[in-house]
Amino acid sequence: MPLPIPKGSTSLRLFSAFVGLAALAGVLYWLGGGGLRLLCLGAVVIGTRELMRILFQPDDSRFIRALFFLLMVTLFAISSNYPSMSGLAFSYVSIFFFSASLWNRKRFSDLHALTQFQAKSILGFLYLGLLPAFAYQIIDLRRGESWFMSLLTFVFSGDSAAYFCGRWFGRTPLLPEISPKKTVEGALGGLVGSLLAGAVWKLLYSDLPGGAVIAMAGLAGLVGQMGDLFESSLKRVANQKDSGEFLPGHGGALDRIDGLLFAAPVVLLGAQLIERGLN
Repeated sequence: MPLPIPKGSTSLRLFSAFVGLAALAGVLYWLGGGGLRLLCLGAVVIGTRELMRILFQPDDSRFIRALFFLLMVTLFAISSNYPSMSGLAFSYVSIFFFSASLWNRKRFSDLHALTQFQAKSILGFLYLGLLPAFAYQIIDLRRGESWFMSLLTFVFSGDSAAYFCGRWFGRTPLLPEISPKKTVEGALGGLVGSLLAGAVWKLLYSDLPGGAVIAMAGLAGLVGQMGDLFESSLKRVANQKDSGEFLPGHGGALDRIDGLLFAAPVVLLGAQLIERGLN
């Protein structure tokens, strides 16, 4: 018998979150770090397809689309496994795609349109080619699986707190030209939610320095909100409400990982410094 799916937006959001967390717990239990790495790759693949809907026009050539996708996955693979080569890989990927778009220049109405397309594409490589690699590298740390889960906990706790505080107490628009529904009260509630998640994480791992963990959680939550606003601005320019329909009630994959992408470097650096201090 199929599971009854809630109809209301909040109920649907909670139901989808529960299913997603259950799936994540299963992956972590049976596959461990390898499963988390596959999740990172899957997020990049699905996220790239959604990003192409935002950045590209329907009449863009299949060659350019396929090349963008292939270069994105290649850049992520190199940056994840060979961090010291990420800058070089980003440079080569950007130059190669820049050259390919020049070859396809007749598709554009003028030089301004071509340059705008190239700039958006290079920004896309930075967004989904490099940032997810930081999350991937977290898994390679000592107790990397736990640190990866801390990234999810800090950001998603902040997301949930921001959502409900915004619904219950939201009065003051934050950046209405980018995201009309976001409020200052929701953003502050999200920050508090991330800080509380950091405090809980300290209780779970008593050997960690409490101040450093809570500070990292708060910074990750704050930067995660910036990631949410960044993705909202991309959708606003493209006149799209959601990046896709990957999770009912949540939108696309990008709508779920936008905060994680920005927060991953914070958690990676914080975890490295904390682990170094413990040794």
